[in-house]
Amino acid sequence: MTLNLTYGDLGDACAAAHALDLIGDRWSLIVVRELMFGPRTARDLESSVIGVSADELKDRLQFLEHAGVVVETELGYITKTTAYALTPWGRELETILGALGRWAHGSSRFPIMTAGMTPSGVMVAMRTMVPAGSATTPEPISVAWELTDVRRPDAAPQQFRLLWTGNQFDLAEGTLEDADVTVAGDSTAWTGVVFMGFPVDAAIAEAGLRVEGDRAALDRVLGLFADTLAEAS
Repeated sequence: MTLNLTYGDLGDACAAAHALDLIGDRWSLIVVRELMFGPRTARDLESSVIGVSADELKDRLQFLEHAGVVVETELGYITKTTAYALTPWGRELETILGALGRWAHGSSRFPIMTAGMTPSGVMVAMRTMVPAGSATTPEPISVAWELTDVRRPDAAPQQFRLLWTGNQFDLAEGTLEDADVTVAGDSTAWTGVVFMGFPVDAAIAEAGLRVEGDRAALDRVLGLFADTLAEAS
């Protein structure tokens, strides 16, 4: 576990400076983002945290565990597998991710057009870019996603579901039968649609995105993010 001088050690008692000591490392918030939908193994995290080495990831997980942001847990009932999950305090960082995402949209060098997004990354962004209580639908809408990352062909697809009823926008990991509309394909292609206004038909034709079901329901969801991002810019 990396040990460096903290801002406190240097004489700065600012709470924001202390927060940077805890999560200001290059990989910390990315690890947190990938854990927002539930526990992941170190192997899964190494696959989805683009650019991190196994040693760097191990170091970050140990540091975040020591800081109280992450906890080691187990998956499975018969064959137990070591995994990592956010603590309740760590989950509070979702609001920080949302605030940083909105702030970043004001950057002249916003990287989405030249980089990619993991399945968890784009879905966390969707969840955090919806201000609480501001999204209202007159009729319930349900959407299911199965997203892959073409940059990581060995990684398993991730499934997500949205249940949007009234002003409750419930986006989580998991399957959903009989969804109004289903979306499958590359997570970066979906990022272009939801956050950059790339037309759905173009993503289908050019990026292999697959959409089945009620396109009007999907357009309603996309319209919400268009409005939200317009307010953030």
